[in-house]
Amino acid sequence: MKAPLTGVVLAAFAAGAALADPVEDFYRGKTITIVVGMAPPDQHDNDARALQKTMGKYIPGNPAIVVQNMPGAGSLKAAQFLATVAPKDGLMFGVVQRGIMMMPLLGYPDATFDPTKLNFIGSRAPETSIVVLWHEARVKTIQQAMQQEAVLASAGAGADSNTMPYMYNETLGTKFRVVVGYSGGGDMNLAMERREVDGRAGWSVGAMRGTHEDWWQDKRGNVILQHGLRVNPEMPPVPRAQDLAKNEADRALLDLFAKRTEIGFPVFAPPGIPPERIAALREAYVRTMSDPVYLADAKAMQAEVAPLNGAQMDALIKDIYATPRAIVDRAKNILRAQGAVLN
Repeated sequence: MKAPLTGVVLAAFAAGAALADPVEDFYRGKTITIVVGMAPPDQHDNDARALQKTMGKYIPGNPAIVVQNMPGAGSLKAAQFLATVAPKDGLMFGVVQRGIMMMPLLGYPDATFDPTKLNFIGSRAPETSIVVLWHEARVKTIQQAMQQEAVLASAGAGADSNTMPYMYNETLGTKFRVVVGYSGGGDMNLAMERREVDGRAGWSVGAMRGTHEDWWQDKRGNVILQHGLRVNPEMPPVPRAQDLAKNEADRALLDLFAKRTEIGFPVFAPPGIPPERIAALREAYVRTMSDPVYLADAKAMQAEVAPLNGAQMDALIKDIYATPRAIVDRAKNILRAQGAVLN
């Protein structure tokens, strides 16, 4: 007959149970997949691979991390997958273009997810949206773009590369023409070099410098417009979109799209994940942003690190979705006039 457990042994078992970490137990030996909505070479892909290299050591249980590219429709394919199909266990999160987070607000029928329900993990930095033209293009300034046509590449409906030219045509009087069908940033850049198009809109300072620092330094990429909530200190002479607005209604519309530049490079997980796992991923992301190896990688790819945490991202998305209906309706009408099919 076995002897009964003593009080000391029972206490030891109780202490062990109290010290057990269910999040650590879950992630130990597992693999997390980061889904990237763009094909390389692209800053979103760079961001994901920098996270892959460093973030796992800050997640309890130290899971392995792999990257899966899922390009399509300006990264809507990846966002839709993460929001509606991906497992809700904390083993998958993603990085997509910032503009995708406004597609449901603007009524794109293929964007059936609710960004306010997603589990945001963070964003490396707010961004400044820019219009970049190839140095050989006839159009050299935003003022010239108001007088003659410039052809811009687009990754697809809902992406900044597609939406922003139409917003500028309406509010600033530019004459941009959009060509849709490019798979991602690398494809659009190649089209510029081949002179298939004059340039692209809705790019960002960080993304340009992260993939084409040479274009930035030698001015092969000619930045003719910046768009954000503040003037970017790296290029104060470049006109800011809101400062060219003709009236307050135009400025309000441009401010809405400036808020989406604040989204930067959104990192998010599907809805419905246990909150303790999301808390662990958010904490790991914050710690990664100050990791020396990560910061060295960011420096190498000319990427600014001024992170927003998960809670700040939640607040930003909710603020965007609280935009007055009149402003949203005007944005939708502009897009419909350009052929967009919206709800």
